[in-house]
Amino acid sequence: MAEAKEEHGNGYWRDALFYLTFFYFTVGYSPYISLSSTYTGSAMAAGSSLLNQFTAIVLLFSFILFMAKERSFSLIFAPRLWMVAIFGWYAFTSLVGEAPMFSLRRLVMCAIIFVLAAGFLQLPRTERHFSTLLAVCTLAILFLCYFGVIVLPSRSIHQASDALEPLLAGDWRGVFRHKNEAASVMSILIIVGVYLCKKWSFVGGLAVFLLSLVFLVKSGGKTALGLMPIIFSVGWFILRWPKWRYTVVAALLAVFATVTVGTTVDPVFSAMLAKLGMDPTFTGRTDIWTVSIEYIRQSPLLGYGYQAFWRSDALMSSFTENNTWATSAPDSHNGYFDLLLAAGVPGLVLVLIWIFLLPLYYLGKMSEAVRKSPLTRFYVSIWLYTLLYGFLETLFMLSTGFVWFFIIVAIVGLHLQAHASLVEDEEVAVPVPGKVKGIGAKPAAVARARVAALPD
Repeated sequence: MAEAKEEHGNGYWRDALFYLTFFYFTVGYSPYISLSSTYTGSAMAAGSSLLNQFTAIVLLFSFILFMAKERSFSLIFAPRLWMVAIFGWYAFTSLVGEAPMFSLRRLVMCAIIFVLAAGFLQLPRTERHFSTLLAVCTLAILFLCYFGVIVLPSRSIHQASDALEPLLAGDWRGVFRHKNEAASVMSILIIVGVYLCKKWSFVGGLAVFLLSLVFLVKSGGKTALGLMPIIFSVGWFILRWPKWRYTVVAALLAVFATVTVGTTVDPVFSAMLAKLGMDPTFTGRTDIWTVSIEYIRQSPLLGYGYQAFWRSDALMSSFTENNTWATSAPDSHNGYFDLLLAAGVPGLVLVLIWIFLLPLYYLGKMSEAVRKSPLTRFYVSIWLYTLLYGFLETLFMLSTGFVWFFIIVAIVGLHLQAHASLVEDEEVAVPVPGKVKGIGAKPAAVARARVAALPD
């Protein structure tokens, strides 16, 4: 009886921690923010939210206590030697960069996100439990977004009176600060909806899919919308024919890199896109990319320190006719350029090996049944989306952000799919100390699980 009560209480604790983490990365503490005025000074002088930092620390200690109780630290910063190399290099480039203390503080926040993401998938007891928790969270976010559009339109829809980007008037943003952020989140929720149709409820999953799709269209996220067919088709292909996975994904990234960089450095290439009916400026991004490439060439090895380049005093004071407004941009709107600006070519290579090669390696380690499961398709779709959309938005190695959090979750999930078996029923969800646990980690004594941590 006492054990049943303890397990019941532990279930509430798991659910609460799952919900708090999800809403921390989506809604945060500033939903429906007014854009009638905005801060235009340097990032270093802006300071940071103490409440946000306090919440991150509380979540961090909560996850550490949870994982200590479960004795399941294996997934944190896995593979550890590689993660030490990544964070070590970023710390070094930050120390010799433009704003050492500012960069290191934000890098610590980035590291915290890694810990939270590693623990996030260990909270659900079964895949059914995971799908239920995910459904509740997504429906709640969609409700808040549509509530804002209907009840608080001035704070949920871009207005002509916005201090910045008044031309976005009419685009929906819901609880988020910008329509691009809303589009990114809705894209992830579309993928969630497809997964929920298979593993939770077809009607409920379809509702999530359609509501997210409508909001994505109304947000003006044409590029994110256009990526959906590519993501699902490529994901289906590499899961069905895994031997082509390296070639297909590498070719896809090469095409996107050629298109984005080509429009910036080659006027002929830009003219070709215009003839095809595409916007060769990618809604003004090429101005920012021009500035990015110019400064990457000046410091290709070390970069400028973690998040220390954009909105720095030196950059903002270089406002000229040649680079115009782009020097005041908050980021490069290209995750790969920002990796180069933060930590140079070594930083880019280190992160790409982790974010690109490791997931492909995990796919090769899975059995055919696991590889073709809805959960693997879910993780692969999120992973592909962020790899591709990263050419148009800054999504990697961030100190905040729902999409960045979820790509870490997806990579951790692919690791679990490769090294553990799924728990379908509550009866077999028995913990095994010291083993990899998460959605789907069956203990070996019950279900002959293939449990193995990555080598340190």
